Amino acid sequence: MMFHKIALGGALVGLISATTAQATTVQKCLTVPQAEGLVTYLLPTAVEATRTKCATTLPATAALLKPNSEQLAKYKAAAQTAWPKAKAAVGVLAGDQLPRGISDDFLRPMADAMFTQMIGSEIKPKDCAIIDKIYSSLEPMPSANLATLAIAIVQESIKEDKAQKIPICKTLPK
Repeated sequence: MMFHKIALGGALVGLISATTAQATTVQKCLTVPQAEGLVTYLLPTAVEATRTKCATTLPATAALLKPNSEQLAKYKAAAQTAWPKAKAAVGVLAGDQLPRGISDDFLRPMADAMFTQMIGSEIKPKDCAIIDKIYSSLEPMPSANLATLAIAIVQESIKEDKAQKIPICKTLPK
């Protein structure tokens, strides 16, 4: 059992490099619903990772540092609902590195830990104030709308000749 956890951890950590490789070789991509599900699922993880990284930089009154905020509770509730789409997204990103039929009991904690580390490593102390301002400004927006906005921005900013770290399938405007 411990071996499976270690192997799964290694496979998920390998997602970072495998994702870029897949983008250039297999051309697998996340559907927009999968990408939005992943964003919705990761919102509480992103908040927690940012909180940890910015705890010494932001004032105690910062919106981001409020423990058990209503906003974070909404994100957590939405994340539970988004897990099936997020799981499908993780499956696409991991490709053959993820064992078929893997239990959510193993996958979720490993994915959470990996994404927390990835998100935390991207945050710089100098960015904490603006992140807090954005977090505070987005409070009235439902998680699903926030995910849709984030993916639309990502899709719009994609350069045709650049490999994406997390490839999102192209969709035609409606």
